[in-house]
Formats: sequence, structure tokens, C-alpha cells
Amino acid sequence: MQIINVSNAPAEKFQQEFDVQETHSIERWDRNKLIVQSEGRGWSNLYAAVATVTSWSGTLKPTGHYCIGFCLRGPARLRVSVHAHSTPLEATLLPRQFLIIPANESSQWDRRGSSEMLMLYLKKELVEAVNKDIFGRLQMDLEIRLGATDPLLEQLAWAILEALQQPTLSTTPAFVDTLARTFATQLLKAHSINTTQNRPAADCYNSFRSSMARVQDFIDRTLGEDLSLEMIASQANMSVSGLKRLFHKHHACSPYQYLLECRISKASRILTETELPISEVALATGFSSQSHFATAFKKKVGLTPKEYRHTTASAIHDNTTFSVQPTLA
Repeated sequence: MQIINVSNAPAEKFQQEFDVQETHSIERWDRNKLIVQSEGRGWSNLYAAVATVTSWSGTLKPTGHYCIGFCLRGPARLRVSVHAHSTPLEATLLPRQFLIIPANESSQWDRRGSSEMLMLYLKKELVEAVNKDIFGRLQMDLEIRLGATDPLLEQLAWAILEALQQPTLSTTPAFVDTLARTFATQLLKAHSINTTQNRPAADCYNSFRSSMARVQDFIDRTLGEDLSLEMIASQANMSVSGLKRLFHKHHACSPYQYLLECRISKASRILTETELPISEVALATGFSSQSHFATAFKKKVGLTPKEYRHTTASAIHDNTTFSVQPTLA
């Protein structure tokens, strides 16, 4: 562990490096392959690692810090049971999507598929300071998220990845701390539900979640149809312009991008779980043609539907009997 310190220096300026022992250390588990990590860089508020993560099942114990996974390539099927929720969460994590694990949250995971992940850990103290300094709040509630999209977090993740892979004078610990603070700000702005100090915003977000629940149910039931924004907006009892504003403010994407994410996610499940012909998968998920489906799917996932089906089938076959119960510090 590297210590950034000088004699008689102010304690708030020179801080201890974020120790890998304070993380889940997913990149160091057996069968996973560590590619690069930030240990030894002097980063105090952020730990980062890139690794190829394979199928596993087990419990993630609380680390006390906030964990964010950013999928770089290769999809993975996730099923997560959180102690605070009665129903397991399920999602297909695709490239350019995030998973978010709050601090002090224990969760049971079943992961299928191999993907390259950027694993980020933000110091809880940093997130709390940002919550107080930027938003004027004393409490916060970050929910677990699977398959989240966020253009700003994505750009910050790429910047952190560049600093990780190509350390230069411009990627000093101070620069990375700035990225970490900005990351925490967007995380709190777009992915938190606040119970105190900001009641109107919390009420607005809860209203949005209720509307989105109706929208999601409608999309799930009619995904194979030719859906218009007007049809979707009607389910949330709002105008198209209002729907667009809410999606950009709270979901960090347009309604069209959200609909496309839903279609790609459902298509990935059908490809994995059935032998339905690809042309029929395209039809069942609302794509106008097989070629349109193939183009959109490869742009998002990095594989054609046929390649994806073959890759996930091989991964599931190779890892059917693989299960690990990691012991975490």
C-alpha cells in the first residue's frame, strides 16, 4: 500500500491511498483475469480496476463504499437478491451499461457470461461530502441498479479508464480526485432517492417512478408492436415533450434510447433462453427487419445476434457447474 504523505502536511490534503482490501476484489478472484488496476497510483478517493469477469454465484458482503461496474465488452446475465428487496432483480448487462451497488448493502448474485468490466469504488466519505456540499442534504439513498445507462457517467468512466491505462502528468491523483468528485455528483443527481432535506425532489422522483412503472409495463406488453412516443406518453399521462424531459432528467437517455435498450435486453434473453430463429426474435422485439435488428444489436452489444447466441451458450455450458462463495473482507 502506497502512502501519499509529507512531514507536517495538512491531513486533508495528503490522504492515504484507497486500499484494495476495502473493495470486493472481484478482479482478483479465481477464473477472473486482472488487466490493470490503480493500486500504487496514490488515488485516495477512487479505486479502479479492469478485469475479465466470468460466471459466478455467491454473496457480496458490504464494503462500506460505493461500487460501480461499467461493462466494456461482452454481455452478462445477472440475477441479484438484495436483502432490502423481496423480489430478485434480473437484467442482461450490455456494453456501455452500469451496475451500481450501494455502500453497506449485502447482496446475493448469480452471474452468467464473460465480460470485460471496469470496476470502480468511490469512498463513502467522498460521496457523503458531495451530498452535503453540492446538494445540501444530510441523508441519501442510492438504490442498486442493473443495466443503467448514463451518458455523463459513461464519459467519466472513459476518462478514468484512460487515466488507468495511460498514466501521465495530466492524470495525477489530484486530477483523478476531480473525476471521482464529478462522478459522485452525477451518481447522486441521477441515481439517488432522497428521504430528507429535499422532500419536493423526492416526491417528484417517486411520481416519476410510478409513471415509469406504467410505461415499463406497457412496453413489456407491447414490445413487439410499432410503438410511438405518443402511445408511450399516454401511459404516463403526459405530453411527449414532458416525457422527453423526464427521461433526460431522471433516466439519462431519450425515450427512444430507453425503448431500444428494452428491445435489445429482451432479444438477448430470447437468444439465450430459446432456439427461436433470429428473424422471429427480431419480429418479437419490435424491429422492422432482421437486418435492422442485427445492425442495432451489434452496435450495442458488439456481437451479431448469431455470435451472441453462440457465445452465451458456450459460456453457460462451460460454467454450469461453477459456483463460488467468495469470502470478502
